[in-house]
Amino acid sequence: MLHLDSSQIPAFLNKTYDIVEEPSINHIISWSDSGLSFVIHDTTLFCTQILPAHFKHSNLASFVRQLNIYGFQKVGNKNLWEFRHDKFRRNERHLLTQIKRKTPSRKHMEGMWGGDDGMSHRSEAILTELLQLKQRQELLEMNLVQVMNTNDSLWNDLVACKQQQREVQDNLQKILYFLMTVHNSDGDKGLMPGMEGMGGHDAMGSMMVQGNQM
Repeated sequence: MLHLDSSQIPAFLNKTYDIVEEPSINHIISWSDSGLSFVIHDTTLFCTQILPAHFKHSNLASFVRQLNIYGFQKVGNKNLWEFRHDKFRRNERHLLTQIKRKTPSRKHMEGMWGGDDGMSHRSEAILTELLQLKQRQELLEMNLVQVMNTNDSLWNDLVACKQQQREVQDNLQKILYFLMTVHNSDGDKGLMPGMEGMGGHDAMGSMMVQGNQM
């Protein structure tokens, strides 16, 4: 059996691998069917339960930024939070030692800006900032999709609440109509207090007003 020195693996990668491997939270995050990528199924639970427990924050954008730093790529459609790295695979934890943080190539920078040290340092800083801006743009796009999904969910909840309200009101009217039928069987006798002398429709209207004010 291959001995793996976990100290050679960055803590972020170790924790992420542990989370994906944990079967009790497969409804929140799990391997894809192929085992070559992982999927965040429920971003809300991931941010409120998983991230605080393992990374001491609840910022999905920060988690995705870390994935980008280590060379992970978002795959699939925009609505699917699926990420892939050639060395991040199910049952092949030893490959994590081969995952390195991305850093700007100094050789590439010198080729673009010349060999002067001052200019090279400056160009490296500019390139780093450009990479960060690109990552932020990608995160903003993903956050926008998440907000749109949340708005759709809130709208559906509002529609459901209005439907429930209408059903309650209909049921209340049926109950009031039944009570009026019973009380009107003997004319005004037995009517609810304050309704003596009212006709059937007037009494029913008064009861409906009282019911709506409950």
